[in-house]
Amino acid sequence: MSEYELNRTIKLNNDSEYSSLYSWSLEEYDSEGSKVEEAFIPMTTGSIYLDVEKLSYRNHFQRWGSEPESSDFIESEHIHGKLKTQEDSSQPFWRQTTNTFSMFGTDREIKDFGIEIYKTDNGDTGKKLSWRERIVDSKKENCYLSGYIGWQQDEELDVTSHEAEDSLYIIVILKEERFNKIVQYIKDGVDARYISIGHADGFYNQWTPSIHLGSIKVLSDDRTGFGENETYVQQVEAAKGCDITPPRIGRLVDFNIDFNIESNIFIDDDKENEDVYKDDYEIDSPVKLESSTDVISSQLSQMSDLGLKLSKFSLDALRLPLWIIAITLLLILIYK
Repeated sequence: MSEYELNRTIKLNNDSEYSSLYSWSLEEYDSEGSKVEEAFIPMTTGSIYLDVEKLSYRNHFQRWGSEPESSDFIESEHIHGKLKTQEDSSQPFWRQTTNTFSMFGTDREIKDFGIEIYKTDNGDTGKKLSWRERIVDSKKENCYLSGYIGWQQDEELDVTSHEAEDSLYIIVILKEERFNKIVQYIKDGVDARYISIGHADGFYNQWTPSIHLGSIKVLSDDRTGFGENETYVQQVEAAKGCDITPPRIGRLVDFNIDFNIESNIFIDDDKENEDVYKDDYEIDSPVKLESSTDVISSQLSQMSDLGLKLSKFSLDALRLPLWIIAITLLLILIYK
């Protein structure tokens, strides 16, 4: 026989002392009837971030029936992922959530987080997703939440004693092209950085003006029994005449999964800059420049040649006046 591990009573309080902030809340009480925590109200703001430990693609082939020819093989495929709460405080400020999760009626922190991703189908074959009698149409893209209360199984005929822990799962249905893209990411070794969710039915937090919600309490859709005897595992006590039905997990509005694709090409910045400058120099200066020594020698040679030319010009310019002076002196001597 299975026994669910609940150690607190859940009560709905529709007489809020902070009516301007919220009109009703859920509270927990221990076995002695004492309230153990402050009131929790439905989550209406903020986002929750979960790290992705691993994603894997699963392909399944199965045939039902008692006779060899009674049915054909049925193929199914989905993506399974293991998630965990974020532990790295170096994340950007909007992702520093440090959330803890626990089921209403327990004081245990949820450690088992997962994600299941399926493809949409045409629905003609009646293929739908189902868990705990909850039927989800797979004809269109959508996302949901599902959660289970931890339980212990006593040893029975053909069944050994075992236990299951509290768990929380995200169910995502995507069009084939999106689904196949994630499958290709898995094959290529591309990592999913994180998953964020928000506006989730069945999530409750203590009132805060901050977008960082802290502790999250979960009211699951987990049921026990069958048919008319089926009831929710987490029973909520309410005052007589109260018509409030507290939301349970199922509907999920905001969902985001982020993949990180990095280049594996290493670039040496120093060498890159050197090559750029070299290329620019070669393009802008096609003529090879001389060294500074060669330039100075050339300039000195040009100056020397210029000096010789000036000296020769000066001598040529003085030669005529000297002849005139010499002739004049000779004439003076003759006629004297």
